[in-house]
Formats: sequence, C-alpha cells, structure tokens
Amino acid sequence: MRADSGVSTTRARAGAALRSLRPRGWDGPIAVVVTVLIAYAVAHVAWRQTGFGKPDALTVALSVAATSMMAWRRTFPLIAVTVCTTAIVIITARGNDVTDALPFVACALLLSLAYHRAPRFSAAGLGVAVVGFTIVVLCHPPGLGRDNVGWTFGIIGASYLTGRLLRDRRAMLVARAETAEQRAAAEADRVALLVSAEKLRIARELHDILSHTVSVIAVQATVGDHLAQTDPAAARRSLGIIGATSRGALGELRRLLAVLRDEGNPDPEATVPAHTLADVEQLIRRVEDSGLTVRFRTEGIPRALSSAAEVCAYRILQEALTNVIRHARDATAEVVLAYQPDALVLTVTDDGDGKTVAPPRAGHGITGMRERTTLFGGTFAAAPRAGGGFQVRAELPDGEPQ
Repeated sequence: MRADSGVSTTRARAGAALRSLRPRGWDGPIAVVVTVLIAYAVAHVAWRQTGFGKPDALTVALSVAATSMMAWRRTFPLIAVTVCTTAIVIITARGNDVTDALPFVACALLLSLAYHRAPRFSAAGLGVAVVGFTIVVLCHPPGLGRDNVGWTFGIIGASYLTGRLLRDRRAMLVARAETAEQRAAAEADRVALLVSAEKLRIARELHDILSHTVSVIAVQATVGDHLAQTDPAAARRSLGIIGATSRGALGELRRLLAVLRDEGNPDPEATVPAHTLADVEQLIRRVEDSGLTVRFRTEGIPRALSSAAEVCAYRILQEALTNVIRHARDATAEVVLAYQPDALVLTVTDDGDGKTVAPPRAGHGITGMRERTTLFGGTFAAAPRAGGGFQVRAELPDGEPQ
C-alpha cells in the first residue's frame, strides 16, 4: 500500500514538472509562426547583395533555436533571452545574416523578462543582451554603421524600460485592488462588530427590563393574593401596579423589537431606549410601589453625562434595586448619586440579610452590572456589608464606552 502511494506521489511530481515546462497560453503557436517566418527569411536571404556569407544548415538551426524561445518567454524568460542572444552572436560571428527581424525577437523576450520577473533577473537579462550585441557590433557585420549601433542599443534599452514600467503599473494596480479589498474587509468587520455589540446591548436591555418587571409583578401578585380577602382595595392597588409596570415594559420591548427588525441600522446610540438619570426618580417610585422603602439623595452638582453613560447608570440602578426586591424584600434601600469632577459614583445599599450572590451565568445580575461598568473603564464592587445588608457601588468616568 505504501509502495503504491510512493509511486503515485512520484508520478504526480513528474507530471507537475512536465507541465511547468510547457509553454503558456498562445506562446507556443506564436513561436511556431515566428520561427517559420524567420527561418524562411534566413534561408532565402539575398546574401550576395547584403555582403554576408551563404546561410547554411547551422545558421537556420540557430535561427530556429532563437525564435523558438518565444514559446518560453514567460516560463523561462531569462533562459529565453540568453539563448536568443547567443544564437544571434554565433550567427553574426560566422558571417551570416540574422535578418532585421531576429534582433526584435531578442528585444521582445527582454521586454517579457522585465515584465514577468523581479528586477534582479531582468537586470541580468539586460546585461546578457548588452554584452551580446556589443560582441555583434565588434564583429563589424556588413551594413551596421554608427547610426545603426545607436539605434540597436536604444531599442534594447527601450524594451527593458517598457517591461519594467508595465510591471510597476501592474504592481500598483494589484496594490490598489488589495487595499480596496482590505478596506472592504475592515468595513465588514467594523459593521459586524457594531452588530455584535448591539446584540449584546439588546440582550442586556432585555434582561434588565424583564428582570425588573417580573420581580415587581411577582411581589405585587403575592401581595395581592394575600390581601384579596382581607383588604380588597390594597389588592386592587397591587393589580394597578402590575398593570402599569407591565405596560411600561411592553413599551420598552416594542422599541427593542423594532431594533431587531431594522437590520440596516447598526448604530447602538440610535437604538437603545433613551433612559437617562432624569428617569431615576420615576424608577424609584415604581420600586416603592412594589413595597420597598427607598431613600434617594444626590451629592455634588448634578450635570448631564453622555447618553451612553446615563443609560448605563440607569440600568445599574435598576438591576441593583431589582436584586433588593428579590433577595431583601423587607429591607430599606438607599440610593446615592455622587457627582465627582470626572466621574459619577452610584451606590445602592440595603439593610437586608446580605445574601445577594452573583448568578452563575455571565451577563446577568451582578455580572451584568460589572460588565456595564467595565465597558466605561470604571470600577465596580458588590458585596455584603460588615454590619448586615448588601452594597453595590459603581464608578463611571465621564465619556463614551471604551
């Protein structure tokens, strides 16, 4: 089995090597046409009128070898230039005519070399061509005067420079295309990141809305059930609180669901429900309606923060108070908003039994509050107090999320 595999690998490598030797595209047919035409011209040159010797079989063979290199102008361009130039030198040194077309074949091969290969290889090909045609000039072939010498080396230099310019232009176009692709990919990544951040933000919003609403409804439903027989008026108040709380939650959920349906808007600031610190007092009234006593005060000079920071602070307060409702229903909560010169410090303290714990899954409860605070580069702490109860403290620097 291994022997068969080794034979197959060897055959595959041999096949690949043979394929690499084949001419590319139309190079083979073009080489055949050019070879036939130039071989005919060399064989039938009027050598007596030109002053050259009569062409023999070797001259025709060398001409065929020179022009056949057109088939490998892209596969082995440096070898093609070297073989063609060497053939021209030998033909001229033997006193035979290469016709006017064969030097143009060498120039075409030099141009192809400069276009398809790195500068060090094309410079080597230019050196081969210059040395070869210098030898041709030194052989003093008939009809090659001073004017023709300058023209010959001018064509060689122009061929080389044309190939280099075409190569540089191709590299420039490729670089532009790659840059455009990178920009498109970067923009796609940016949009994907925005969408991902918005999804996470919406998930947090859903958790905060549902957690707070369900907690209030659960408390009021329990209260209403206990008071249904003994105090119908209080039971109806509980039902009213449940209705008001659920309607407010439904309004926020509609806004979030509208965001989910609008996939073309990845801007988080434009889609998050616009709660601000001005809504804190209304939040506290709803919490107090659920039966929790809340003391609220501000320290420092109140000021407007960024919309993202105010949303973050509101949600942290909402989640902290919701935790008090869940875990310390009969406690008293104290909410403090302290405006410092470069930050907002919010504290929620209760005098319950201090048993509030972080939930096991990230993105919920205390973990969610910590993530919101970290998003702004702030600090967060949540722990039982030494004298009883539980405290949540978040410090939010002024500015936008990091």
